[in-house]
Amino acid sequence: MPELIDMKLPKKTKEELKKEGLVQTPTANQEQWPYGLEIRFEKEEIDKMPPLINYKIGDGVIIQAEARVTSISMSERQSGEEDHSMSIQIEKISVEPMIKKKPEQMSMKEYKAMRMGK
Repeated sequence: MPELIDMKLPKKTKEELKKEGLVQTPTANQEQWPYGLEIRFEKEEIDKMPPLINYKIGDGVIIQAEARVTSISMSERQSGEEDHSMSIQIEKISVEPMIKKKPEQMSMKEYKAMRMGK
């Protein structure tokens, strides 16, 4: 498995929030991860992957996907700061539960639940 890179956003100070015009937003309510990194499955996608309906908020999952780079953008701001972004279109995806035990260490009930995506 490739190395996983944590994409969590650094917490902004009150001064940084004030500079961005977000004085009313307490630092405790800041987003933890960038909006664009969230994947949302609608009914049509869930119908294609029925085990998804069994997951609960907070469950850990492993995602494997095939995707294609669809756009690359590079720009420079007046301040001299450079910006680079890219878009990736996911074409095929698999979502599996995180396995905390190896299958041979599981009871039959745990193994069946793991296989059913619960």
